[in-house]
Amino acid sequence: MRAAVLRETPLLIGLLTLVGLATTNLLDWLLLQPALPVLTGLALLSLLVLLMARGVAHHADQLAERLEEPLGTLVLTGSVIVIELALIASTMLTGESNPTLARDSMFSVLMIVLTGVKGMTLIVAARVQRQGRTQPMQPEELAAVNQSGSSAYINLITTISVLALVLPNFSQDSFEANYSLPINWLLTFVSISLYGIFLRGQVGRYRNLFIESNQPLGSGTLSMGNSSADDSQTSILSSGVLMAAGLLVLVLIAESMGSLIETGINDLGLPSSLGGLLVGLLVVAPEALNALQAAGKGELQRSLNTLYGSSLSTLCLTVPAVLAIGELTGTDVILGLDPLESVLLVLTLILVRPISGRVSEIDGLMLLTVGVVWVALQLVS
Repeated sequence: MRAAVLRETPLLIGLLTLVGLATTNLLDWLLLQPALPVLTGLALLSLLVLLMARGVAHHADQLAERLEEPLGTLVLTGSVIVIELALIASTMLTGESNPTLARDSMFSVLMIVLTGVKGMTLIVAARVQRQGRTQPMQPEELAAVNQSGSSAYINLITTISVLALVLPNFSQDSFEANYSLPINWLLTFVSISLYGIFLRGQVGRYRNLFIESNQPLGSGTLSMGNSSADDSQTSILSSGVLMAAGLLVLVLIAESMGSLIETGINDLGLPSSLGGLLVGLLVVAPEALNALQAAGKGELQRSLNTLYGSSLSTLCLTVPAVLAIGELTGTDVILGLDPLESVLLVLTLILVRPISGRVSEIDGLMLLTVGVVWVALQLVS
């Protein structure tokens, strides 16, 4: 009981912090201060967000054990995308007009998740796989993924990302890196339909493609003997409610930090584009920690389900939402990426595609390299 209370302490502190930011002028006062107080406040809020993300990852882990794969990771993915869509919609409806908001958000999520987080995940999984081994690794001893499921994810991510983020730059249908209304509605229909069909297959007849390659269907990981007494008493409902509450508070705090991050970046003379990157890192923190936890247990496929699911839901649901809001409110929406970003996206999609179903640290390092170069380009742009 005491451990459970300590685990939820960051959530309680987060709730109090969110109430304090909403009911006081603390944030406005902090924005007027010199760089050091601003950075101190930013560091404290970032630490709180990361602690809350750890709690969210714990509850997501519990749900994954009880619901089994791939349904367990879908709960976390669904909760995150609902909150992300609400924030983007709120910004489009009440904030300043930003035609590239959705494009930049989707691209940032893809690069953070598919290069940085997946790169670290592969490195962690590979290190776990070779623990205690003194001889050179044999191909069959490398960390394994369920290649059929991973390929299905990547094929759909590639299809939607190219249609939504690359092809608008080459289409003669419009002059502003976007499609005309009929093509946009077609893209909306395709995105939602493909995502729905994919989810139906993932939790239905093709479920065995998304579990660990060495785990028989239906074996699951639910075992009362492998859980602590406290964890075994936690119901699916309570874990889900606590995870959703933690996600909501976490993302709201991260978004409220946007102006603080922008002020700190301006005081340090850094590019403004870095602000969106930092907010994106905080928003995807729960999924990143959940994926790293799964990789640390040797459950690489569950880790990839979380990362690929996050990327796929961001693409398939964000595009229809922003196109609909843009059309209803008369707001311009630009989907096409800049040429440099398009090249980085294509390179990322090539590297994440599974070839043999076995991965090593080298695969993770290549993805991390692309992520580091992307961040470096954000700093100098």
